[in-house]
Amino acid sequence: MRTGSEVAEGTAAESAVLAAFPDIAVCVAVPIGGGRRDLLLTLRADADPNAAWDEAVRTVVSAAEVRVVTDEWLVRDFGGRVDVDATRQRHRDFLAGAWLPGLGPGSRPEPLPCQRIRVTFAGADSGRAALTWGQRDIWVTMIRQRNWLPQGGRRPLAPGTRVEDVAAELAYLHSRYQSMRTRLVFDGVHDGAVEDAPGGKVRQSVASAGETFLDVYDTPPGQDPDALAARVEAVYRRRPYDLRAEWPIRMAVVRSGGVCRHLVVIMHHLALDAGGAAVMIREVAAGEDREPAGMQPLEQARWQASEAGLRHEDRTLRYFAKSLERLAAGPPPALRPGPRRLRHWSGRLVSPALAAAVATIAARRAVEESVVLTTATAIAFARLADTDRVLIRPRVGNRFRSALADVVCFAAQSGLLVLELGDTGFDEALDRARGASLAAVKNAYFDPEALAAMLDRFAVDHGRGPEVAMYFNDRHAAESGVDYATTAAPSPRGPQRTRGGSTSAFGWLDRRPDPAEPLSVTIDDADGALAVSVHFDTRAIAPEVAEELTWGVEQAALEAAADGSASTGVQLRSGF
Repeated sequence: MRTGSEVAEGTAAESAVLAAFPDIAVCVAVPIGGGRRDLLLTLRADADPNAAWDEAVRTVVSAAEVRVVTDEWLVRDFGGRVDVDATRQRHRDFLAGAWLPGLGPGSRPEPLPCQRIRVTFAGADSGRAALTWGQRDIWVTMIRQRNWLPQGGRRPLAPGTRVEDVAAELAYLHSRYQSMRTRLVFDGVHDGAVEDAPGGKVRQSVASAGETFLDVYDTPPGQDPDALAARVEAVYRRRPYDLRAEWPIRMAVVRSGGVCRHLVVIMHHLALDAGGAAVMIREVAAGEDREPAGMQPLEQARWQASEAGLRHEDRTLRYFAKSLERLAAGPPPALRPGPRRLRHWSGRLVSPALAAAVATIAARRAVEESVVLTTATAIAFARLADTDRVLIRPRVGNRFRSALADVVCFAAQSGLLVLELGDTGFDEALDRARGASLAAVKNAYFDPEALAAMLDRFAVDHGRGPEVAMYFNDRHAAESGVDYATTAAPSPRGPQRTRGGSTSAFGWLDRRPDPAEPLSVTIDDADGALAVSVHFDTRAIAPEVAEELTWGVEQAALEAAADGSASTGVQLRSGF
């Protein structure tokens, strides 16, 4: 419970902020314990949302965090007034990972469904258990990135599809898959609210039965049903998720002239990863009615807590410890930061030359293209960061494990790989990457909290953190998951840049205040080319350095394709 003095201090802070800044429409002070508070601000329509509000507000009152929020963060009563106590609780629920905002601009005004069809479902298994390792990995990522990581989009429906057919599919998804009947429960809950967040224990709760709704939208005469579907998708993406109360699927049918034309499906990322989506799409298309294969989430949680699971985890932690010892023996990366007001940026290089070079190297060395891309990315990073070893957090699907191969759930995790490149040629670096990648994949099924604790100890023992860990997700040539069009597809901001007459082009995609990882590199197919996307924190890496990293991946691959025996240009460093 919050003390009377905390409430009084919060009210005084709110009044001081509103008096000092006429452009602020609403200010809510949220006590978060230890005498600290966060401030939530909404702005008037003509105010600049990208101004330095945090710095300005801190000249008037102290705060742990000053956050400009949208109206979805505010709880209002029936008269439209802000319910301050409920809004404060919502923010504490957000800090606990129980309530999370969405992404994107939404659609104003929101389209309204003409009908909401009640859909009931029942499944074979139910119960409560700890989060699985995969669930905890993505849930912590959702908290860190401050949104529920929307998945899915919209697609045309086959001719003759009826609303009843779509409702039956929605019931099938919920009934068949545990992950679609899963919500979160928290210890330390009073009247449905998370108290003293964070720190409470979270568990998955799989329901035996329930009901949900299918939204039906009718396209007005003369309008495009795909445009309406895009608006519905945008609304679904932006709308917050209460992971304790809502089911993972939001689904709608868009009709035109009484005919079902488009399907909109959006899910939060806790429900499934790309591998799980591919399984789901296959089984829905086939009308699979056999018992779901593999180890379902409740069983996964039981196994992970068993003696066998603990032995597995112990082996994995020993691998992590040895990898970090090798990291500590080399110099930390020296990447130049370049803080920007909008702190977190994304950019993308689309390179036909990279695709051709990677294919050439993979064929010559008889390795998978993912190993070539890992090697080229590590070389580019080492060159920029003036280090001879690179810490990579590769995204591993874990679907090679027979118990997880055909399970609709979230099983992917960010493993750990340290690649030493000093005084190597390209082919030697490739050989090292092949072995290191295999070891990382074998050891990418683990308790993420245990690795986080190990990284904290590393920082204490060595007087330094592991610095910038490069998250790496190679999605090219992957099995298709949910094949939807989406309003979230990235498009470059401003003109794209090329170099030296090349057909490759780099463009900036997004700039926003909400957190991303310090550095994440993603590889995707792009119509005969490869797309290298970087997502980064400008306080860790300057935008021009991040752009150079993408070009460096292409350059390393081109050099390796031309002469595998040539030096990577990464010098061996010692004495650290």
